[in-house]
Amino acid sequence: MNILIIEDDPMVAMIHQEFLKRMYEQGKMFHAKDLISAKSLLKKHKIDVILLDNYLPDGKGVQFLETIQCIPTIMITAANDVDSVKIALSYGIVDYLVKPFTFERFKKAFDRVKDYKKLFVHDKVSQEHLDNYFSAMQEDGQTDYLPKGLAKITLKKVVAALMKQQREFTTQQIADEVAISRITIKKYLNYLVDSGFLNEDAEYLTLGRPVSIYTILNREKLNQFVENQ
Repeated sequence: MNILIIEDDPMVAMIHQEFLKRMYEQGKMFHAKDLISAKSLLKKHKIDVILLDNYLPDGKGVQFLETIQCIPTIMITAANDVDSVKIALSYGIVDYLVKPFTFERFKKAFDRVKDYKKLFVHDKVSQEHLDNYFSAMQEDGQTDYLPKGLAKITLKKVVAALMKQQREFTTQQIADEVAISRITIKKYLNYLVDSGFLNEDAEYLTLGRPVSIYTILNREKLNQFVENQ
């Protein structure tokens, strides 16, 4: 699968690439920092999926959608205004992700791409296939994107405890703060590490196993993510 990432922020583009590597061992990734570069890459390569930001140096991504209607596109942007979303939906995007987002939500978007592509395997599309596709979209809209076993209420409590930490912290510190078992807290911290909100390092003590030490990478984004849950 050839995937084109249209994103001017190199850090965000890198996150896209890391998430994609976790899902696909094969295939190529192309990166364009602006719309002009994107158009050039589209002429040179057969692109299967596009990840499109809205705010780019030489224009808006939603305006670019008109030129790429035949390619499954996922909007990944901070633009959550009604007009941007309406325009994107009118051009038939497969999914719309508002930054910041989790790996689980990112993966769900690519599951939709797979379902979309299945519709066009044969010359004709049956009503059954259409019903299955649109039913899956409705079910996705009701899905809790937290991994199985994690709860929104507990996640908010954990993040509230994290926000009180002025420096690095351990699993036990958060467990004591929230009054939840260390094993349970570890699951939530792992989730936040995988989602790119926390950094995890190992501290090697004289005796016993190394202790995981965590730091918050971006407090504002972490807080915004939890508020959107």
